[in-house]
Amino acid sequence: MKSPVKYLVLLSLLALVVGCKPEAKIFNGYVEGEYVYIAPTTPGILQTLSVARGQQVKKGDPLFALDPTNLNAMLASAQASVSQAKADDIKAQADNTRAQRLLRTGGISHADADARKAALEAAQAAQEKAAQSVVQIEKQLAESAPAAPKSGRIEDTFYRVGENVAAGAPVVSLLPPENVKIRFFVPEAKLPMFPLGANVTVTCDGCAKPVAAKVSYIASQSEYTPPVIYSVDSRDKLVFMVEARPNRFTPTLRPGLPVSIERNEP
Repeated sequence: MKSPVKYLVLLSLLALVVGCKPEAKIFNGYVEGEYVYIAPTTPGILQTLSVARGQQVKKGDPLFALDPTNLNAMLASAQASVSQAKADDIKAQADNTRAQRLLRTGGISHADADARKAALEAAQAAQEKAAQSVVQIEKQLAESAPAAPKSGRIEDTFYRVGENVAAGAPVVSLLPPENVKIRFFVPEAKLPMFPLGANVTVTCDGCAKPVAAKVSYIASQSEYTPPVIYSVDSRDKLVFMVEARPNRFTPTLRPGLPVSIERNEP
């Protein structure tokens, strides 16, 4: 029979070995996406929806189009105003030239000559204003039928064909691959392990192989993990949010996916 003293010594050594295991270098986190919300700048009826949820699009692909009837009418009116303004400008230039010639020969008063000059300036201003209106309406027409600003995945669509879309209301949301990031939280004692630019490895249950990433952001303010009670003993619960960007696009890294992050040895 083993003596009680030897038994206690063995238990103490076992506890010491267990207590001396290396500190974990793996942190839990999740994938997050920074979505691009694409909206028209004018209201209108959704005439065409060219994409569906989950669809991959390339930069320049059509996304949707509002009914352009009202904007086309506004454009036609603005273009007519430009034509009229040009005609008025030509006449005002001729009148001003004639007035300046008559002024030199005494055939017109200074007041009349100044009036012709002011009319010319007004005609030029009206022409510029009309031209700007055309540019603005053409821009609104382009924005009422936008193309994908970047390649990526259509995350969601918010309207059906035939529905009225408010100005500035997103019709689709797009997730470019470069807008995918990893977010995790690090205790303040281990924060020096993750300087900006540090290499990390990301793994997940569905990942065929580890994904390389770099630390791209470190929160300047700390926060608490639950329970939110501050004391000297709860200091180990003080954490900082850290973000990392994958070095290359990985389809399996979708927003909301739980992942594990490990700091690579420098």
